[in-house]
This record gives sequence, structure tokens and C-alpha cells, in this order.
Amino acid sequence: MLHLGAFFYGFFVGGLGILGENVISKKLGQVNLLLQLPHIYPVSFKQVMVVFYIKDALFYLMYSLVPLVLGIGTVAPHVGVSYGSITILGVTLFLVFMMGMGVSFMLSTIFARSRKIMGIISVLIFSLILLVYPLKMIPFGYVFPALAFWETHSVLSLVFSALISLAFAVVAILFTQEQYTLNQHRYPGTLLTVEKRFRPIGSLQTILSKEWLELHRSKSLFPAVAGFGGQLMAVYFVSWIFQTGFSVPLNFNVVFFSGFVGFMGVMTYSVLTNIEHNEYLNLIPVTVDRVVKAKLLLYLLSTSLITVGYVFVIGLLKAELYYVPLSLGVAMSTSIFVVIVVAYLTGLWTNTMFFGVKTIMKFSAIVVPPLILLEIASLMLQSNVQTAMKIIIITSLALFAASCLIYTQLQKKWKDL
Repeated sequence: MLHLGAFFYGFFVGGLGILGENVISKKLGQVNLLLQLPHIYPVSFKQVMVVFYIKDALFYLMYSLVPLVLGIGTVAPHVGVSYGSITILGVTLFLVFMMGMGVSFMLSTIFARSRKIMGIISVLIFSLILLVYPLKMIPFGYVFPALAFWETHSVLSLVFSALISLAFAVVAILFTQEQYTLNQHRYPGTLLTVEKRFRPIGSLQTILSKEWLELHRSKSLFPAVAGFGGQLMAVYFVSWIFQTGFSVPLNFNVVFFSGFVGFMGVMTYSVLTNIEHNEYLNLIPVTVDRVVKAKLLLYLLSTSLITVGYVFVIGLLKAELYYVPLSLGVAMSTSIFVVIVVAYLTGLWTNTMFFGVKTIMKFSAIVVPPLILLEIASLMLQSNVQTAMKIIIITSLALFAASCLIYTQLQKKWKDL
């Protein structure tokens, strides 16, 4: 189960071919990516993609897999597991991760050239998955040679796994395009029509209408919404892997999972601030704080239904529908609070300012303590219901109040820009 999770993790982060097309054929807001280097330096796009692929592999190795292995290694002596086994686990996990990343990279670059070929390969891969499970006609080790090492103890399994990953990456680079066709679309003038729908919003209706149209026309609505919901379900999936695959008694309730909603909103707000260049707004009589407020409203419109659906689905899966009303309060309060804090700290430049050390420290100091308190209180529901309920309700109300206060300070924070 752990190796399967590593494969899908790699598959999730490996779609660099589509990213390359977006960088070349579109302007990704204000993000200055490594992939844009061919525009200003005498290097080919394929060369840059190689560097970018290696950079991504090393980043996720240090960001996820190394901490995971170190965490397991910390408790290894207490459960009778040798450090050698933990080291081997780290190697095999990384090789399986690279297979997932290579497959995704290859499929994304093929997709950019030919959707028919992409469809054929996808059918073949899906057929292979069926043969492995549920038909069980092919052992897992035949698909993931690194996993087979645990049975065969043959170094050739590790070498073969590395070669397969390398082969996927090479094919992906060969299929990478140096030039992309610009995708052009024409849309009818619908701003006034959309503006009427947002009339109850008041003075922000025009800006919100513009933001909604840009989100729709840039085809960023699905990535923003799917990324938000997908990350939330990934949190539950990780818990499920440890509970089902490793028999670890993780009795997390629906309130506990609802507390993660706020963190996932950061990425969605980041997408909303990255749809377009903001410099042209300098020529329009609008202030930064009004645009930020419009994007916050757009965030609520885009994610509220997903948040409600997520809580109900987890409530059904955990058979805890009686906690759904409380969980909805936690989910909405954390979602609004975290995103308003991000908007206050970064404005329209989340993709650059958020990664500053001072910004990260401020964000952590403001956001982490109340969220940890909510998570601890959710775990207390099993032993001390009344106290836990009081802590959760009071903290959620405090987050709503703090959100309103910070919202009123947005104009003071960003009015002079």
C-alpha cells in the first residue's frame, strides 16, 4: 500500500508536459518559471525540461520521501526494525515514485502532441492495472520491480526499476515540443449579463464578474476546484492507507478531517491570483484591496459547495452524520480564516510573497495554533464530549470573528498600492 501510494504521488506531480504547454502558450500570471528560460537564453525547451524534471524529482525527494523515511527510522529501534531495512524502504519507495512521475511525464507530453496516442496508451495501462488487480493475473512485483526486491532480494530488481523510470523520462523528453500552437478562443461579451447575477454583492459586483469570467475563460476553474477537493480527499486517503493497509488504529472523526479544509484553501487562492497579469489594473480606477476582496468572494463561490460535500461524504464514510453540523462550522471557519490571512499577508502576489521566510513565519504564528487546538479538541470527542464541543464551538466562532476583523483591515493594508 505504501509503494502504491508513492506511485500515485509521483503520477500526481509528473504532468510536466501539460505545464510546459501552459507556460509556452499562456502567461501564467506573474510566475517566472524555470520553463520560461528558452525565451531569453540560448537553450532548447527540451534541455530545460530535463533540468526541471530533475529539480522536481529532487524537490519531492527532500520534501516528502526523506522526511517519511526519517520519521519511520526514528521509531524503528523501538519496534525491532533494522536501519538497513529502513534504508532499503527509502530506496524502493523513491524508485516507485520515479516510475509514477515518469509515466505521468510521458503521458502528458504525448497528450500535448496526440490525444489518440494518449488514449491508446491509457487503455493499455488501464488494462495492465486490471490484470494486476482485481484479476490478479500479474503479480505486483512484475509491474513495480522495486517492490519485487523485497521478495527476490535481487539488486537487478532495483536496477531494472531505475532503467524503466529513466526510459519513461527519455520518451517524455523526446515527445516534448519545442514550439506550441497558441490556443485562441473567442467569447461573446457577457460581462453585463454576469454582472446582473452578482447584483446582491453590491459595489464589488463588476470586479467579481470580471474575475469569474477570467476564471472560466482561462479554463482554470476545474484545476482550482479539482485541486481543492482532490487534496482534501488525499488527506482521507492517506489515513485510509495507514488504517487499512498497515492496521494502524487511526480513529480520526469527521471533525478532525474538516480541520484540514483551511490549509487546502491556500493553493486555491494562489491559483485565483495567478490567472492573469495584474499590472494592467494600474490603469483602471480600482484599488488592490477591492480586487483582493473580489478574489476572496470568488474563492467562497468556488469552494463552498465542495467543502459541504466533502464534510458530508466523510460523515457518511465514517458513519458520523451526527457530527456533520459541527464539522461544517469547523470547515467553513478554518477555510475562511486561513484564506483571509493569506490574502492579508500576500494580497495579489501569493505565488511570490507567500514563500518569503517572514511571511511563512507570520502565517504559521497566526494560523497553526488555532488549527492545532481544533484538531486536539476533535480527538477529545472520544473521551470528553462536552469539553471538546465547547472548545470547538468557541474556537470556530473566534475564527469567524477574526476573519471579519482581518477583512476590515484589507483596505488599510493594501490601499496605497
